[in-house]
Amino acid sequence: MQTYLQHTTKFWNIRVGTDEFVVQYGKRGTIGKVQLKSFDTEEACKKEADKLVRQKLKKGYVEVEYDWDTHLYVDDPEIGPHPLTAHPAFMLHFQEDFYLDCTDEFAPFGSDEGADVLDMFGEALRKDRDLDFLEGAYAILSDWLEEDISTPEDWMQNGDRFACDVVILASAFASIKLTGRITDALKRSAHEALTTIVDEVEPEDVHRFQLINEQLAAFPVSD
Repeated sequence: MQTYLQHTTKFWNIRVGTDEFVVQYGKRGTIGKVQLKSFDTEEACKKEADKLVRQKLKKGYVEVEYDWDTHLYVDDPEIGPHPLTAHPAFMLHFQEDFYLDCTDEFAPFGSDEGADVLDMFGEALRKDRDLDFLEGAYAILSDWLEEDISTPEDWMQNGDRFACDVVILASAFASIKLTGRITDALKRSAHEALTTIVDEVEPEDVHRFQLINEQLAAFPVSD
């Protein structure tokens, strides 16, 4: 269940899972705040969700048609990445648990760098819904490395290439997780990053990155 409600200047929406739901609310035209709530049972979750919708309708909110494909899926800052706060296209193509794991060092958002990249893009989208994630990755690297990173050659030839690759890969998955889209340039950069990462990890971890590469290859690029 997912419901999108609007008032004169405000919006409120809810996306319901099995025993969890996420609400997002704020001023129209903004991303607003996000809160995820868990319940002991599916019944308790649905009951509370229905109650909240009724309350909003009584306050004058009205349900409107909404294109969930263009929704920006940012996280509850207290929870972090979660299936209910990830774009449906992301969840359809990247179903392994590690993709949203913040404790797995070899997950896109599991390292400190990967987690920071996701957080930074989530905040950046609040100011610019049409931001370029590859340019954003270059800006992050330029700031962290304190040198100009503005072309593929800059990060591929950098002395800290592995860290650069991690940021590029995290940026690619942040783009898909937050918006459901990825450009051809960012996708090609992520594949390039993965080729180097595979050479750096232990043999038992190679399969993980080969799987990531294959599944990323199957994800369609945006126009």
